[in-house]
Amino acid sequence: MKLRIGLIVFFALLYVAASDGGPNDGEVNPSVDGMLQILAGKLEAMEHRLQGMERQLRKVEGYSCKNVSSSVSGTYLIRVKNNSEPFEVYCEQETFGGGWIVFQYRYDGSLDFYRGWNEFRDGFGDLNKEFWLGLEKVHQITSGRKHELIIELKDFNGTYKYARFNAYEIGSESDQYDVKAIGKYSGTAGDRMSHYKDRKFSTKDRDNDESSRHCAQYMEGAWWHWFCADSVLNARYMNAENEKSMHWYYFHGNYQGLSYSRMMIRELE
Repeated sequence: MKLRIGLIVFFALLYVAASDGGPNDGEVNPSVDGMLQILAGKLEAMEHRLQGMERQLRKVEGYSCKNVSSSVSGTYLIRVKNNSEPFEVYCEQETFGGGWIVFQYRYDGSLDFYRGWNEFRDGFGDLNKEFWLGLEKVHQITSGRKHELIIELKDFNGTYKYARFNAYEIGSESDQYDVKAIGKYSGTAGDRMSHYKDRKFSTKDRDNDESSRHCAQYMEGAWWHWFCADSVLNARYMNAENEKSMHWYYFHGNYQGLSYSRMMIRELE
């Protein structure tokens, strides 16, 4: 980065020098202009090489957050299978014994979650802020090995509850990322996931529910809708009792919006 900034400053000075004091004010000497273009091209090629070297040098930590080299929570590069491309995940290494891959995180409403299919498939946001990891990555992770799921929730008064399930797997895109497995529930938030078994994922631009409504549009939240869900953690971030809010019905027994949601998976084997 410092090298690039230095070269940009150098090019700018060259350009100013070439433009200043010429016989026709504002014109650049053609030979200098050509040199600048050549140098700019070399800079771009150098940047691409440096980015490639950085990717190669960065260590792949493992295939899950359970076998990364550090007990500190943060972003790590994992490779789910030997022949698959590595990708970054956020590992929670303290809560419930650590080893958790976070795939959904919301805590301040700074990121808009009312998005389309492609974005929910590929992921969006910043792994160090609010984000959705991506359905395709969650499918790759959960289809290869057995995983459990935990969902952490807080309301706007700071009350904390959680829901834990001892099995979790979602299908591929050809299966519309349906819930293939959801295990036995334990926790304090109530079970609002078990009935989503075999339900397909719906977004505002893809209606896979079984309701006459397009639930993802009606509730303004992508989810494994059936006849419109009573827990939609990708809906609007609001402190209000509203079906369009990010809610978990059993938390308060209504549609009161929540202030915090974190969904995590951990390998069992």
